Amino acid sequence: MRSASTFSSFLVIAYLFLSAQSEAIDCKSTSSPEVDAEIRQLEQLTKANNTDPVVLYNLAADYAAKCDTAKTLKLLQQVADAKGGLDPGEYRGFAYLRDTLEFKTLVAEIRRKNPSRIQSKPAFMIREPNLFPEGMAYARFNGRVYAGSVQRKIVWTDKTGEVHDLVKAGEDKLAYVAGLHVDEIRKELWAVSSKFGDASELSGTVHGLFKYDLVTGKRIATFTASDKSSGLNDVTVVPSTGKAYVTNTPEGSVYCTKAGSQDLDLFLPPGTVAGANGIAVSEDEKILFVAGDFGVYRVDLGTKSSTLLKKNSDVVDASIDGLYFYKQSLVGIQNAIHPGRVVRFYLDPTMTRITRSEILESYNPAFENPTTGSLDGDSLLFMANTQLHKWAPGKPMPPASELHDIQILRIALAPQ
Repeated sequence: MRSASTFSSFLVIAYLFLSAQSEAIDCKSTSSPEVDAEIRQLEQLTKANNTDPVVLYNLAADYAAKCDTAKTLKLLQQVADAKGGLDPGEYRGFAYLRDTLEFKTLVAEIRRKNPSRIQSKPAFMIREPNLFPEGMAYARFNGRVYAGSVQRKIVWTDKTGEVHDLVKAGEDKLAYVAGLHVDEIRKELWAVSSKFGDASELSGTVHGLFKYDLVTGKRIATFTASDKSSGLNDVTVVPSTGKAYVTNTPEGSVYCTKAGSQDLDLFLPPGTVAGANGIAVSEDEKILFVAGDFGVYRVDLGTKSSTLLKKNSDVVDASIDGLYFYKQSLVGIQNAIHPGRVVRFYLDPTMTRITRSEILESYNPAFENPTTGSLDGDSLLFMANTQLHKWAPGKPMPPASELHDIQILRIALAPQ
């Protein structure tokens, strides 16, 4: 199913291209058969549960694509009435409604019911405002933060605040850099080199996974994706083996590395996890967690069997970008069905059910498209303001006056 959430996460790959378009106030109706088919499917789901906020939100987004204002506002009011605190205020699909009294009222209602929570503290600053990073990673062994860029490079900084290139723009045939992950055991950085859109600058680039030695700064290996595949997104690594797993968002699939091969292998076939995005491995290395449009999937690494995590109706684990496993819980950055919040999901002993969720951070004034982060012991580091909505493939950069240094914040996950 093509979830509307797929088009609202700031690198859920396909949406990045859409989100970079200008915000037109006039609505241009789509006649897409795909949208019509999804409306039929989502309306069937509402018959079984007409209070599911994720389904209602996605259905509203589809009706907004058809410029059906009355139906869209009715559904969004149901979202406001439901549990979960989903907030349509920043979703571009609803931009043509933002100046209406009805839309302003329901967004205000949602924000009144779900007040801000800000407990993060500044940790690092990347003083390169036009970086437009999607992925970041932290290496504890050297105290450096690494960030990718749609400018096809990877930079690093530390407490000094100086910014250095690990990989210069276009080096190694690197495409747009999405997810990053540091393998602390081997002192290696994994980077997702992703293609989306048809920008001429991507000609000759490699779509796949790149691995770098963080001691020497040299590229160790490149793992290439199939020519038919596009839209690789986020990556995680199994600590004991060094094996990497990477999501493909448009396909709803997961690929992995294989010993003795420089090609990525298909691990979960297309359609397994609609909108596959954030990815994390359990501490015992038996379970892979993959974030999708409608929730987080639990994947047995031995059998490849996958199932949606069970949860109560007040838990919303849909449309997670960055996803991290921490002490029998998952920490996710939710940025598709909300302007941006950090949520923790506590798991039962079998890791098949979310027992409860906790909002760790929301409505931080510094937020401007938070996407991903990285664990640092008992805390989460994450980018507050990637500003990705201001960038478009193949388009001129916005004026410097509209951009800001990239703030990396820290949230404590253990009691202080």
